[in-house]
Amino acid sequence: MGAEQDLIPGIYNYCDRWCERCAYTSRCLQFQIESEEIQSGDTLKDFDALNARFWQDMSEALVQAMRLIREMAVKEGIDPDDLDKETAHSDPHESFQRAREHPCANSALVYSGMVNEWFAAVDEFSEAEESLLTNPPLFLDEHLQVIRHYQYFIYPKIVRAVEGRMSEPVTAQNEKQSDAYGTAKIALIAIDRSLAAWSVLYGEYPVHEDKTLSLLIHLDRLRRSIEVVFPAARAFIRPGFDS
Repeated sequence: MGAEQDLIPGIYNYCDRWCERCAYTSRCLQFQIESEEIQSGDTLKDFDALNARFWQDMSEALVQAMRLIREMAVKEGIDPDDLDKETAHSDPHESFQRAREHPCANSALVYSGMVNEWFAAVDEFSEAEESLLTNPPLFLDEHLQVIRHYQYFIYPKIVRAVEGRMSEPVTAQNEKQSDAYGTAKIALIAIDRSLAAWSVLYGEYPVHEDKTLSLLIHLDRLRRSIEVVFPAARAFIRPGFDS
């Protein structure tokens, strides 16, 4: 009975589907149902505490990523203020076509392709016999895991968020707790974490700095676009994670 009382209702509705890195597995019913091996409550709590520290480190890396984007944009002759001017993506009241054709969704697909191109370029240039994907440096393994986990995660979340916004009554579209905003928030979190991971890789592969910078700027623009289309997304309270 005690274990059931510790569960957070609906926590799995707005998660990133990465149970191995979640800090709340001991309080998630879906994880406990899907888990193949029975673990004690104490073991799960230790596991959660370790993951909480990991995401705290990633949060600090995000601050570095934002600083890096600004500094490199200036270095490359890009006006940092231009990063805010995404008018092609920005009208939340425009008559959207199908969600999969929305500019933010298209941008997420482009990002997925850019990631594959980056890894292909690094592997081609490297003298290592094994691919960076199959044999990453130990000190970069976690950051590469973050990038690869979210590479194809962002697009379907954006599509779901746009579809939700299109189907919601007009009166519900400004509700901070609407499902569309909750879905957009987890897409933003995935982008934040990806930005943090890419900022670490930027300094480790100087030969590919241009490609990495392009990825950082592309992701940052997508992040800003989503925040314009879903202005209340950051304020959405996800059960357990934000309350």
